Amino acid sequence: MHDIDGSCDDFWDWSFAIFGVRRVGIVNWFFYILFSTLFAGACAIIVCLLSPYAAGSGTPELKTILGGFMIDGFLGFQTFVVKLIGLPLTVASGLAVGKEGPMIHVACCVGNMFPMMFPKYARNEGRKREILSAASAAGVAVAFG
Repeated sequence: MHDIDGSCDDFWDWSFAIFGVRRVGIVNWFFYILFSTLFAGACAIIVCLLSPYAAGSGTPELKTILGGFMIDGFLGFQTFVVKLIGLPLTVASGLAVGKEGPMIHVACCVGNMFPMMFPKYARNEGRKREILSAASAAGVAVAFG
């Protein structure tokens, strides 16, 4: 049910959940800042400690890799997992981040791990580069729908 002002009766903001009073701005602001800081801090700690390659969009590094220069660990499983955990934390913190670059990076991480399951492709650098090109195209397709 909606009030005259368009608000929803079933929505509980932080001030109502804690004090039983609706629309106490300072309490809601405090919890917004608290959770934003916790999410951004958790993401920063995870990236710094586990995989510094997961920082940033990854697009310039991918262009370098597709040009023929390998960066060890940039497309590894650990970077993939940290990117998958860190991106939602960053978005949830309210920071302005683009999804396009990280989606391309994640797709290329998957594209790099996939040939390792097949010895025929794991030994062929040309084929791996082709798979990475296709994976980056898939990342662009996912990002832009």
